[in-house]
Amino acid sequence: MNRLLDANINRAAEGLRVLEDIARFAFDRQELSAELRGLRHSLRDLFKGRESSLLAARNAAEDVGKATSQHSTGDRRGSLRDTVLANCKRVQEAARVLEEILKAQGEYAAGKRLEQLRFTVYELEPRFLPLFRRPLPAGIYGILGEKFSRGRSNADVAQQMTDAGVRIIQYREKLKDKSIKAIYEECLAIRRITADAGALFIVNDHAAIALMVGADGVHQGQDDLPVSELRRIAPGLLIGCSTHSPEQAEQAVRDGADYIGVGPIFSTQTKEDVCAPVGLNYLDYVAKNVHIPFVAIGGIKRETLPQVLAHGAKTVCLVTEIIGAEDIGQRVREIQAIITTSGAQA
Repeated sequence: MNRLLDANINRAAEGLRVLEDIARFAFDRQELSAELRGLRHSLRDLFKGRESSLLAARNAAEDVGKATSQHSTGDRRGSLRDTVLANCKRVQEAARVLEEILKAQGEYAAGKRLEQLRFTVYELEPRFLPLFRRPLPAGIYGILGEKFSRGRSNADVAQQMTDAGVRIIQYREKLKDKSIKAIYEECLAIRRITADAGALFIVNDHAAIALMVGADGVHQGQDDLPVSELRRIAPGLLIGCSTHSPEQAEQAVRDGADYIGVGPIFSTQTKEDVCAPVGLNYLDYVAKNVHIPFVAIGGIKRETLPQVLAHGAKTVCLVTEIIGAEDIGQRVREIQAIITTSGAQA
């Protein structure tokens, strides 16, 4: 039993150290790092006085699992996020083994302490995920819509926009126009396009599809799923929320939105059942009072863009101006030139 305990103590402690150092050095999160360090010390303290017997039981040279692990590819990591998730699982699984063995040996109180450690790591795991969400970029926020795209597919428009340098694309199609399967397949294709371009991909409304295709985020309207509840099932997604008033903006911030949509600034025909234009006064309010990123949207054209930028917008959405243009790449470059001239581009 000591050999079993020794292996899993080391697994859990090593996993906690990896997580602690990532929180400390990769993200400068002192509080999170300190919590993980405390867990690691608590784990070691639980077995204090047994070091000699545990070490005597160790037999790494003849471990029958060593040969298998040397040829395994299960420890490949695609990103630092994957490393965090893998080490959270490592700690949780090792803690469960320790818990069960201690209880089987009659050390029930010690087993319950390991159970508590395991549940603490369950709670800490979601706190890492927001650290990997990419921020809303300044510049053009692209929105797709085949109805306004001159017969071009959403995938074709997404490719043209990303080729021209657009670094965030939102997919916005409704079930009355497309089947859920068609929406899923389009999102899958657009996810590949945006991933190749290093662009963020946001899915409007369909949180399940956003999760299935590996999108970066989901955007919700006022009549869609509450941001706070969506965060529970999608802690790693960037969540945007459309707002039309100071009260809605403040509620979105309280609910944990990563960014908000501000609009419609002017009259728009790209959305049905849209509210009346909110005008530039609401944009002024958000620029002055809201601390999370925002995107100005709704009826913005090239000729009105300088005015919107002058009122504090850093990220802007011009839907039909881009997807309805004959030459999408040229139109994007024209808009980017206006943003650059205004000094709004970060």
